Amino acid sequence: MLVLKPSAGLHELVVQRLAEGPLGGVDRLVIEAAADEVVGLIRTLAPRQDDSLVEAVRRFHDDDWMAACAFADDQANAPGRAATARRVVRERVDLAFGSSAADVLMHAAIVRGYLDVHGGHLAAQRELHLSRATFYRTLRRARGRLSDTD
Repeated sequence: MLVLKPSAGLHELVVQRLAEGPLGGVDRLVIEAAADEVVGLIRTLAPRQDDSLVEAVRRFHDDDWMAACAFADDQANAPGRAATARRVVRERVDLAFGSSAADVLMHAAIVRGYLDVHGGHLAAQRELHLSRATFYRTLRRARGRLSDTD
């Protein structure tokens, strides 16, 4: 079974292929309209992606996924949609945690473990001075908190 995953660059790819192929001599506006129809058809056939906050945190650095997720703005181009989605996800993560010591620790584990470009689980674990088991327990609780905010 073929699984189709429309990405943010799908529209541009379809426009390019149509312009190079069957609609080569046609006006650009007609090609854009045809590409919109093709992308719409592909999106109806593709399985719906998980648009939860936890999945957005996990896929935070995947430009195509972020541009296509529910947190993205439909008005901008692909990089703009991804940037908007990242800003919204970051704001929702910040709002999910309070100021208690446990909340600050969970927030730091999520931010450093997933959202920071140079982060990751190992870096977060070391910087937070936690054992592996304690770090992953904290991360599991933090993901649970994010799930509760959805």
